[in-house]
Amino acid sequence: MKYDFSKVLEEDTTIILNELMDKYVTCFNSYDADKLAKIGSYYSKITQLFNKEFESDDILKIYKKLASYKMAQDVPYIIMSSEAYGLKNILLSKMVNCNDNSNILELILLFKEINNTIAFIYLTRYIEKLVSINNVRLSSLSDILERNIIKHYEAHLTWLSDLALHIKNFQKNKFPELDDTLCEFGKWLNSDGKIIIQNDSKHGSLSLLHKNLHFFAYKIFLQLEDQEYHVLISYLEKCELISLSIGTELALIDNIQINKRLSKDALTGALTRNGLKPIFETQYELSCATNNSFIIAMCDLDYFKKINDTYGHVAGDKMLRLFVDTAKEHIRNSDIIIRYGGEEFIIILTAIKKAQGFRVLEKIRRGFEAKVLTHNEKTIQATLSIGAMSVTPDKHYRDKYFDEYIMIVDKLLYAAKINGRNKTEML
Repeated sequence: MKYDFSKVLEEDTTIILNELMDKYVTCFNSYDADKLAKIGSYYSKITQLFNKEFESDDILKIYKKLASYKMAQDVPYIIMSSEAYGLKNILLSKMVNCNDNSNILELILLFKEINNTIAFIYLTRYIEKLVSINNVRLSSLSDILERNIIKHYEAHLTWLSDLALHIKNFQKNKFPELDDTLCEFGKWLNSDGKIIIQNDSKHGSLSLLHKNLHFFAYKIFLQLEDQEYHVLISYLEKCELISLSIGTELALIDNIQINKRLSKDALTGALTRNGLKPIFETQYELSCATNNSFIIAMCDLDYFKKINDTYGHVAGDKMLRLFVDTAKEHIRNSDIIIRYGGEEFIIILTAIKKAQGFRVLEKIRRGFEAKVLTHNEKTIQATLSIGAMSVTPDKHYRDKYFDEYIMIVDKLLYAAKINGRNKTEML
């Protein structure tokens, strides 16, 4: 189709380009000067087209190249789309100011086609990336020795990849199961899952997430024939986010089972050191599969030898139990506390961001500092030093990672000690 807006926009192309770059492009500070110049050259070609008669294919070709460049720079679809709508709004404003309403509908329809073209390119790339990431997630899960509950997440990752490929091929035949009660995960959730997930609230929230996931899959099924690519992107993104949320919930439930199943230190009730390495590996792989971070922290009671020497080993034992009890007051059932040796403990906070994890550790530290132990009619207080780091896995687990991370938190713990004790040092 041919378009001609030159009478309305004649000689305004430089002004339009500058306004577009100032309002809709330069505000994104992730671009450096070279990238901004490259983007500006694409938009210069686009705005110059509006000074003459052009075919829709002419402008779509430029937008396709621009979209491909933006994707290579990891610019999200929403930003690319916003820039296109920004140009449309500038052009509409020029038309209104010129009292020319005859071309407004044509301009709106043109930019609808432009946005759908951009969306198609992004959708295709997003699907390829999603399937590839899901393969990594599935590989991470397959490396876990005891998969227990989390194995049911594998079925839905496969389902999600299948859904994405059906969108890519615009294929309705043999579409992934749309009924949330009939897919493999749904069958488990409504049978054995009810028994294993004894918390009704937790089971209810997981069921709701699962229903919503299939609801958006059904919306995708209905939209396939319309080929409204921006709608398909939105729905598929929602499916991925919900799928990750389901994986996170299952991982937390799996951790609760680990806490119940593994052997515990007779004195403190914390898990024993024997389980530390496999637990760390499991948390690493689960975090990789669910796109989450986790915190590993090494905790050491300050001047513990002095407590033993002054008040006796019975008092020291009571202080160790007091610490574990205090820590459990501030962590979830799905978090892990392990006695590493003597007065040292490892805490693993699962599916948690760095800032939130730091706040939890600080609550433990301050809470323990405030505790008072009574022994032989004497009151005893102690403090705690913590070295911690946030772990965000981006590649497959290797055996050396465990020793490396333990070494890092050990050094951070040492930093907390030499900086005055009774503090948290976090990386």
